[in-house]
Amino acid sequence: MKNLRAVLIEDEPSGMENLRWKLQQECPEIEIVAECSSGKEAIRAIRRFLPDVLFLDILLGDMTGFDVLKAIRHPSFEVIFTTSYDEYALQAIKNSAVDYLLKPIDIDELLEAVAKVRTKFIQLGKTETPTAIPSTIGFPIATGQQFIKLEQVIYGEAKDNVASLFLTDKKEVKLTKSLGWLEEHLAEYGFCRVHHSYIINFGHLKEYIRNEGGFVVMSNGKALSISRRRKDAFLNSLERYNIS
Repeated sequence: MKNLRAVLIEDEPSGMENLRWKLQQECPEIEIVAECSSGKEAIRAIRRFLPDVLFLDILLGDMTGFDVLKAIRHPSFEVIFTTSYDEYALQAIKNSAVDYLLKPIDIDELLEAVAKVRTKFIQLGKTETPTAIPSTIGFPIATGQQFIKLEQVIYGEAKDNVASLFLTDKKEVKLTKSLGWLEEHLAEYGFCRVHHSYIINFGHLKEYIRNEGGFVVMSNGKALSISRRRKDAFLNSLERYNIS
């Protein structure tokens, strides 16, 4: 059977470190694809990585674990709650949790919970490995290819019939392909064309300002216009990343 892709959601650094260590040491079938310290971060990670299982703390800094589950409209994952409080067990059952582990997490109980998830996936026939979202992509440049982590790309801009990427390290990378090529290759990875001149990474979207067309403010402070003809598509895409 394929590895189980997991998102760990824990707002205490020591709790995250402990859970990660136990999974890495005792559960080789668990592949950790994201670690989140807040509810909002967790929702974005779930929508991006489409995990098989959540290890979900209940009391997070900005919301509860139950709020996180409510924000996911069509969940396809299993949930293992990890918490210091036993009074939420009934609510966890109502949310179809596979297991409810009290901290400090016992190794045998952790192994049993993971085995339950694995059994459910076998029963449901979920044995195929999903297409993983690549962390790095090779982009065509004049001298060949430049390999860039997608999380470093803030936005792309059309310049002189080709596209330039603007990165978190303030570098600009000029490509030999058009913005349309970027749109075609990056749309499934959380990027959205908002204007004939711009494509943005939702992971770096800081603010959306409404007006006739509207504009977005990116994590580097750059304000980019949204064209009126692309606004509906932008809002539809944005809905997937909204918390409410």
